[in-house]
Amino acid sequence: MMTALVIGFEEDKNVLEKENYIQGQQYTAAREILPRSDNGEPLVYVNSVPSIDQSTMYDGYRWGKFEYAIGSTNRLSNDFPLLRYADVLFMKAEALMRSGQPGAGALVTQIRERDFKDNPAKATVTDEDLEGGSAYDYGRRDSYETTYEGGADIQYGRFLDELGWEFCQEGRRRQDLIRFGVFTTKSWFSHDASSSHKILYPIPNQALLTNSNLTQTPGY
Repeated sequence: MMTALVIGFEEDKNVLEKENYIQGQQYTAAREILPRSDNGEPLVYVNSVPSIDQSTMYDGYRWGKFEYAIGSTNRLSNDFPLLRYADVLFMKAEALMRSGQPGAGALVTQIRERDFKDNPAKATVTDEDLEGGSAYDYGRRDSYETTYEGGADIQYGRFLDELGWEFCQEGRRRQDLIRFGVFTTKSWFSHDASSSHKILYPIPNQALLTNSNLTQTPGY
């Protein structure tokens, strides 16, 4: 298993993988099979990662939601979305859901319709659906430990799933997990459930040394 964002309802999983991940056999710009650098065999990205520190060059699909220019290095200059219209709709939907008002399902359905044009029925979610548990089975999934914690106990878990699918690779998963009470209470991949103090980051030591009025965040 690669990530919490890829596992869910089968139709959502297929759309997410196709549109957001670089996977399978890799090719050069000339459409020639790209070889691995270690043994010359074809480079094929597979949908599994043994652990954070035991992965090889072919383990795991790669992030692919945003275009990589030919010849680019790890110092990218891509534009990055900080706020999309879908985000505004999700914020309104979450506010309606948490305040007990109707309409969240219709807003999320509106967003999902973009990806299910050939089968609009697959796009439909209801208010009741969003208030249910998560489809993802949380738990450790690496070569060191395997646990199964489920996700049915997460309040508004399906809404959290929808956020993960829609905003995959957009740098907001941590705050979403915190807001839904999952970040320190569940495990995933190589991450263990942890103390609630980790919801806040520590203050860097350099900042503490230069400002005596600062006090380190409790727990660090």
